Amino acid sequence: MLKMFDGAMGTQLQAFGLADKPCPEYAAVTNPDRVTAIHREYIAAGADIIETNTFGANRLKLKDFGLETQVGKIVTAAVRAARGACGRDTLVAGSAGPTGRLIAPLGDCSFDEAAAAYEEQIKALAGAGADYILIETIIDLQEMRAAVLAAKAACRLPIIGQLTLGENGRTVTGSGAAAAAALLEPLGVSVVGLNCSLGPEQLLPLVAELAKETNLPVSVQPNAGLPVIENGRTVFPLSPEDMAAWVPRLVAAGASFV
Repeated sequence: MLKMFDGAMGTQLQAFGLADKPCPEYAAVTNPDRVTAIHREYIAAGADIIETNTFGANRLKLKDFGLETQVGKIVTAAVRAARGACGRDTLVAGSAGPTGRLIAPLGDCSFDEAAAAYEEQIKALAGAGADYILIETIIDLQEMRAAVLAAKAACRLPIIGQLTLGENGRTVTGSGAAAAAALLEPLGVSVVGLNCSLGPEQLLPLVAELAKETNLPVSVQPNAGLPVIENGRTVFPLSPEDMAAWVPRLVAAGASFV
């Protein structure tokens, strides 16, 4: 059965001047009604699953804004804002994005440090009432492994694991769809998928490749085409109609969460 995700939160917050005060995730604390209204609009447009405004709400990322001690406060406010928009049939995916640090030996973050940051965030997401844990936009399988193990330690919720691949079909650290499936399926995620960086046209063959490599449901969240710079602004070229036209092809390729 096909499940429809919502769309971007950051661009919606930008439209209301709330994306950098001091970071997008903090809007659930300072402007919860606006965040709830954004969720409500996505549900009205047909979303079955809405994502919490917690993409960067881990202590390693929040440290950039002096908010590393407020993970629980931010996450709880974000889940509450999402729940405030939900009807009986809408599910909430607790979003956990990358830490912004590469795990050693590629970077200066230890595996245990990354896992601890994810466990704190995910425990707060589950405690506040999320239905799924959505680990997304991950560019390194080591970080994905840390996040999934942390989620398993923190709660019993179903996990969606989404990697970000480049045009070469690989993560920044060189892993492809087959490697993602080989890691995530034995770890016990419920859904494996791809998101960000590429548009639906570029992700279509990668979705098909991933679907062949796994018995799990497959998710895909493409950008609205490859971004271009116009007058100093990043613009995504595809219209809503363009994006909608790709959905049947993505489903035919094997995706059941879009």
